[in-house]
Amino acid sequence: MDENADFIAKLQQIEEQASALGARLPEGLAKARSRHIVLLARSLRGRVELGEVTVSRIDRSAPDADAKRKPPA
Repeated sequence: MDENADFIAKLQQIEEQASALGARLPEGLAKARSRHIVLLARSLRGRVELGEVTVSRIDRSAPDADAKRKPPA
């Protein structure tokens, strides 16, 4: 197994273990941290597997950016 495949497998194990731990924890800070570990492991694994991955938040309540540029009908 090459270095990347080994690293990907370890990140997947971290993701699975953090997810299992989060399922057993009650709501609160510890559960939120386990979710962050899952997201971080998944993001790192994606970067190694596919190249750079970007995660961004979209504000659905904001007006469409393209609608601002269009002239009124």
